[in-house]
Amino acid sequence: MIRAQQPLPDGRSAQLLALDAAGAGDRVPLRSDLRDGQSMDKVFSGLAAAAGPPSEGASAATPDAKPTTGIPLPAGAQRLDFDLTLRATGTPTGTPNLKLLLRDRFGMTYRTPVSTLPVGGGRVTVPVDLAALADGPVGKPAGPLTLLSMILSYGVLDPKEDAPPPLVGGELTVHRLAVAEAAGGPAVPVQPPGAGASGSADWTMSDPPKGASAALLAEAAPGAPTGPALLRMRYNTVPKREETALVLTAGATVAPAELPGVATRGYLAASGAKVGDVLPVPFAQSTVRVRIIRVVGALPVAGDTALAIDLSLLGRLPAADGARALPAVTEWWLPGASADDPVPARAAAALRTGAGAGGQDVLLRDEVAAALLDDPLSTAPQRALAVLAVACAVLAAIGFAAAAAAGARERSRESAVLLALGTPRRLLARTAAAEGLVLAGLGSAAGVGIGAALVHLVVPLMVRTPAGSRPFPELLVDLPAGRTLLLTVAIAVVPLLAATLGGRRNRNTAARLRQVEES
Repeated sequence: MIRAQQPLPDGRSAQLLALDAAGAGDRVPLRSDLRDGQSMDKVFSGLAAAAGPPSEGASAATPDAKPTTGIPLPAGAQRLDFDLTLRATGTPTGTPNLKLLLRDRFGMTYRTPVSTLPVGGGRVTVPVDLAALADGPVGKPAGPLTLLSMILSYGVLDPKEDAPPPLVGGELTVHRLAVAEAAGGPAVPVQPPGAGASGSADWTMSDPPKGASAALLAEAAPGAPTGPALLRMRYNTVPKREETALVLTAGATVAPAELPGVATRGYLAASGAKVGDVLPVPFAQSTVRVRIIRVVGALPVAGDTALAIDLSLLGRLPAADGARALPAVTEWWLPGASADDPVPARAAAALRTGAGAGGQDVLLRDEVAAALLDDPLSTAPQRALAVLAVACAVLAAIGFAAAAAAGARERSRESAVLLALGTPRRLLARTAAAEGLVLAGLGSAAGVGIGAALVHLVVPLMVRTPAGSRPFPELLVDLPAGRTLLLTVAIAVVPLLAATLGGRRNRNTAARLRQVEES
């Protein structure tokens, strides 16, 4: 994922998230209230066309998220071998270099380091180390990779201010492209999709700079090597003092006119936009047109002022403009298969102790949650609320018991008269229990309702961040229904037992009748 800062009209700063939208719905968690109850698949479904048709409010011209441009490479590719011939047809003062533009399976694009091409030396093999794209041997590219473009560039050796720039020309023939799964292993030829018996791929060449000419050749030029070839081209240019480049793209690169985006309400409020609007968004020294297709309360990690777009679609913009690569990835999100998945913890331990440790920040979701719960500012209110809850429960139980005992004593005289008239003792006990149950039920319901209201009102006011501000996302108060019900039942049982046991005391009906007569 690439995260960038975007200045907003009101002076605040928003976060732009370019992420793998096709996999975000399954792998990225977000609280239900922050996404208005929508599923994560629905939240990110419009960012990449692979997730289905455009959603409500999306542009009907949303580009395909799976472009056919490029030459797919086998999974596990660590080295590319180019078998080529470069013949100079002009003054051999140029220094031809070859760079490649590749895309990984998440849509991230990379430019390989420069490889110098020998001129006039016959057929040679130029290796390109792909592991260097991911700081190998510690890392490796997220394959399978796709070769998008080749950039053939020229400079001038020992330029002289008084002399006119020399004419640089040549003919380039790429005979074969091969892939190796190890730096020193054997390479296996790669056949471009749609290539015929000649092995040639469908190439598109950018317009050459002013004063230059270049053309793709369908057949070998006189004196050039014959046989199957992946690419044949002829160039003739007067190079400038700086680098001159020709971009050859495997297939036609289609840059989307606009990108779909998911914005937060805070972002729309700060930018004065609404769903369906197209906003110019600065990114990497350029401007990207983003159409807002959906709004949510917040985005993962970024907060309530953020905009999310698809990484793969974003990468097609610089790729179509001079075969430029995206800025470097700023972070990786590595979700677990479940809450109990031990893989993220093992990966974090390996990153913290392995080769290259110390060059990155590794955060575990469980560790962040534990740190928040252990924060003294939030621990003290939690303990205070727990003690308060226990004290209230004890006081409620004592009050219920006292009221039940007083009621049983008050009914004892009435019960004596009814027993003398022949009323069954069991019926009187049931009546007392029913009366106690109604009172306990009403009192428990009122207490739970008032307590829940107080918790929802008081707890958000007591919990603060270490800086003393209100946390974001807003505090979500969750009363455990099971434990609340058990506590309520335990308190309500006390008056019932008091009423029942009180009715069994002093079974001497004659004595109670004498008390009635005396009173």
